[in-house]
Amino acid sequence: MIVMLLGKAGAGKTTIAKAMEKRVKDSFVIDGDELRAETANLDISFQGREANMHLGLGRARRLSDLGFTVFVAMQAPIAEIRNEYLQAEDIQILVTNSGDNPKDQKGYNKNFSPDYNNVHYTVELTKFNVESFYDEFFPKVLVIARFMGFHSGHRVVLEEAKRISPNITVALRVDKDDIIPLEDNIKLLESYGYKVIKSPNLEDDWTEFGNGFDIFVQGNPVIIDKMKNSTCENFFIPRYGSVSGTSIREDIKNNKDVSNKIDAKTYELVKENIV
Repeated sequence: MIVMLLGKAGAGKTTIAKAMEKRVKDSFVIDGDELRAETANLDISFQGREANMHLGLGRARRLSDLGFTVFVAMQAPIAEIRNEYLQAEDIQILVTNSGDNPKDQKGYNKNFSPDYNNVHYTVELTKFNVESFYDEFFPKVLVIARFMGFHSGHRVVLEEAKRISPNITVALRVDKDDIIPLEDNIKLLESYGYKVIKSPNLEDDWTEFGNGFDIFVQGNPVIIDKMKNSTCENFFIPRYGSVSGTSIREDIKNNKDVSNKIDAKTYELVKENIV
């Protein structure tokens, strides 16, 4: 996803972007001033701003499409160009600064008249807090699965979830036929940087559980039905090819090569619990 941090020169866009880059895994900062220095574009006319926006937003879109969270710190005053690159899950935030702004005093914003009419969120620099920003602006995404052997199909689901928001919680479904202990499974997923919890049992009512999240990513019709009464929005992802935990476990039992489906860490955990 792309997080556009907009506002006049000296508002604190870059300060917030770089602080959030440290908080959010797999994230990048694209800074408008750095782009201008890179391309020697000192033109602040419409044409100059237009060129800088296309360069910055083009890079941001490509990185976002690869699954990264991109913080764009740029005045980006032309709404038409922003709309050309931004998608539904992307966020536009106006950064303001009620404190001292030396760039104001130097006249950097004298003729600055942006089109921010479609920007609905605001952050005041003097009140900015990393965790508050994270909780407020990144939707809470829930991914539910058994994950009995973390394989390439799971990675596809989690990468798709990350395009929506980096604020991902993995809820592990527990089944009597599971071969990997729950605690081992939790540690495995946490080692990849995910927040992990246990999901309710299938016979339970999942409404209240689902209401604690904004979006859940799922391809299992049983789980979709369990969440139907919750306020959580469903994002459906179809099954990834023929990859499954069951087939991988069978391949490992038969000493077949599964290196294209799971990594070494997952392989050792699965092998340890099936042999």
